[in-house]
This record gives sequence, C-alpha cells and structure tokens, in this order.
Amino acid sequence: MILDRMLTDHQAGRDFFALAGNSVFEGYAERAGLFSRFADLWTAHADMMDEAVFPVLAEDAHRSEALARLRDGQRRLRGAIADLARRAADESVANDRWFAEFHRLKQEYEQQAELEQALVVRMIQEDLPPDRIARMTHAGDRIRAERGI
Repeated sequence: MILDRMLTDHQAGRDFFALAGNSVFEGYAERAGLFSRFADLWTAHADMMDEAVFPVLAEDAHRSEALARLRDGQRRLRGAIADLARRAADESVANDRWFAEFHRLKQEYEQQAELEQALVVRMIQEDLPPDRIARMTHAGDRIRAERGI
C-alpha cells in the first residue's frame, strides 16, 4: 500500500541521516556513495508523491493550498538532497562546511516527513475510498519500478 512505501521512505531517510551523521569519515567525499543512494531514493519518493499521491489527493479541492505547500517543500528538499550528493561526488569541494549543511538538511527533511505524515497519511486514511488508494498505489509502484527503487 502507498502508505507503507511513504513511511518506509521516511524511515530510510532517518536511517541515512543517522548513518552519515555518525560516520567516522571527515567530509563529503567519504560519504559520496551514501549521499548518492539517498538522492536516488528521495528522487523516487518525490516523483511518487508528485505523480501518484498529490494528483489523487488534489481531486478533493478543499485541501489544495496545503497540498501545494507540501509539494513545494518536497521539490525544495529533493533539490537540496541532489545538491548534497553532487557536492559529495565533486572531489574539489572542501569538506569544511559539510556538517552544518548536513544538519540543516536533516532538519528540513524531518519537517517535510512530519508534514507528509501529519497531512498526507491522514488524508489517505480518512478521506480516500479503497479504489483511489489502489490507483495511487499502482501508480506509485510503477514510478518506483521505473526508478529502480
């Protein structure tokens, strides 16, 4: 079900931050592979939300403003995670500021995940009939399969 995928992605992100934040390595370059895998996962998550979840939820126009804010936050977060992965892969990037940037990103990630859980999960559980949840789940599965996630 789509809710399981969303919550699993959120936990995978938390695991990423725990692993990368507690690593004995000094900076970006040593974490490049980890950041790249997280960027791939979160891109698939964001695509799933953009293409499968938000369109179905938007069919109920009474929450369109809240969904627009969530979608904007998701797009900003996806860009920030991709940027972190790009910098980690670039050997010319100095490692001196990675920790502050990493923690700023972690905070942004937690805020987005909490909003998704507070609003989107509740909307799916309380407002959607089974056929719409199934449509959302099928579309989400297709998107994730296309991304190799």
